[in-house]
Amino acid sequence: MLSQLSRSRALVLLLALVLITPIAVGLPAVTPPVAQAVASPDEKIDPALLDRMSANPTKLLPIIVEMNDGRTSSSQMPLSSSQMAHTADSLLRSSGLSVGALNLIGAASGFADAAGIQMLCLDSRVAYIDLDYTVGPGRPQSTTIPPASQLSAPYPKVVNADDMWQLGATGKGIGVAVLDSGIAPDADLTQPTNRLVAAVNFADDRGSLPDPGGHGTHMAGIIAGNGTRSAGEYVGIAPDATIIDVRVLDRNGNGRVSSVVRGIEWVLAHQAQYNIRVINLSFGAVARNPNRLDPLAAAAQMAWQRGLVVVAAAGNRGPAEGTVESPGIDPDVITVGATDDQGTIGVGDDTLAWFSAWATPSGSISRPDLVAPGRRIVSLRVPGSYLDQLFPDRIVVAKNGATYFRLTGTSTSTAIVSGIAALLLELQPDLTADQVKAALVTTTQQFGQASGSVLPDPAADGAGLVDALAASQVSLSSIEKGRRPSNAFARAVYPALYGQRLVWKDPHYLGIDWNSLDWETLVWNNAAWDNVAWDAFQWSNAAWDNAAWDNAAWDNAAWDNAAWDTTTWSNLALD
Repeated sequence: MLSQLSRSRALVLLLALVLITPIAVGLPAVTPPVAQAVASPDEKIDPALLDRMSANPTKLLPIIVEMNDGRTSSSQMPLSSSQMAHTADSLLRSSGLSVGALNLIGAASGFADAAGIQMLCLDSRVAYIDLDYTVGPGRPQSTTIPPASQLSAPYPKVVNADDMWQLGATGKGIGVAVLDSGIAPDADLTQPTNRLVAAVNFADDRGSLPDPGGHGTHMAGIIAGNGTRSAGEYVGIAPDATIIDVRVLDRNGNGRVSSVVRGIEWVLAHQAQYNIRVINLSFGAVARNPNRLDPLAAAAQMAWQRGLVVVAAAGNRGPAEGTVESPGIDPDVITVGATDDQGTIGVGDDTLAWFSAWATPSGSISRPDLVAPGRRIVSLRVPGSYLDQLFPDRIVVAKNGATYFRLTGTSTSTAIVSGIAALLLELQPDLTADQVKAALVTTTQQFGQASGSVLPDPAADGAGLVDALAASQVSLSSIEKGRRPSNAFARAVYPALYGQRLVWKDPHYLGIDWNSLDWETLVWNNAAWDNVAWDAFQWSNAAWDNAAWDNAAWDNAAWDNAAWDTTTWSNLALD
């Protein structure tokens, strides 16, 4: 492989040497939709990746290679997303090191140096090359932590989830996939019956603990802990929900965008097997680009369009504007910020948590959608885990002597909302993801009436504090979004929708007679993505590609070829 890298470097040495100033990424020049636009090599590269290539041209950098559908003429049948991913994997093996295919978005992940990346860009089948960002816990901009003298109030009561239990909704039979650091088989999840039904690992596989970080188990307890060990003192939101453990973070809290994409892909492959209806993403990656250029947003959109409620953390980088992390920047997912409930069940004294992120990069839409309690939340403990050793002062002892753990952050708020989604879906299993979201954001509680706190912006808390009972009582019809999806989603979904009726927002957009075009004469480029009426497609009739998703190779050892960014559980020094 090293000799192949050397040959690639020699072939494009001049290109690597002139790589000094990043070129802003925008929409390519508009061309007639019957002709494929050809981008220059640098226009195919994430600006943050260009910066790193310039700083160290010989260093292996983590990348995601996104593909076009590979047609040489508009009359050819498009390749499936799995076929595109296989091609991307092969290209990476010739110009760098491949970790594996990302079938969900027609891409592959791996490592390459500046010369290898430039070589990849010369291939017309390559659409875009992303920096494979590190995901994990974020550190708040403020270092001043307001004093707190007590734990959070019982959060099921704060969000009225306990009222739904009285209606018979406990999440029974609803699968929640927790993408995180792993999940330990705690008695609150496995007794009297085992509700931790599956586990898969797309992070490092070294070590004996099922959750070496301790974070994923804590989130699972917030979602579905039943209080067995504490004799009912500490109970999660949906205490009968089923948990699916999808490990995408290592013991230190590090993961990559590609690990999360692969995890979502696995979830979709097993969606029916475990009745998975909700994905919980209690982490994020710094959002450096608008959601249209974000591969993690594309994967979240794909899961959403295929019926999964995706709940994502806004992030802990507040209180400044524009700090929401990916995939929380995506317009489809439910993005959750945090409140400080001041240790009381009443919401009048609640405040927006000082670390709760809000607003997104230019080109994305306002976030979060809503907020939930997120300070000093008590849930499951993993003795000996990284978090357990890092914060021994966070151990909480129940009245009967059982030990639990407290954490603060939008990650805990996210798990609360995921549990509420499971309750809603048990009561109304036919709800779509869009309907679940609409129910949650249109029925929120107002909070802070007595606290006198002032939001940094009216949009900083989204629609307000989530209210499980009110969400269960709202009547919903079909939801139309009318939003243009991300580029990677549009490319990957093209083969699935191929042949359906095309409806245009503007029949004369850019001076083109769009009604004269069909699937045989249209090239799926930015102009077409902007103009197509996405809600007009019959998504239930889409020819989704599930080929070999369960058996796709994933080379964990390859992660050792590049250093992680400065992401660690120590960033969760919030309290």
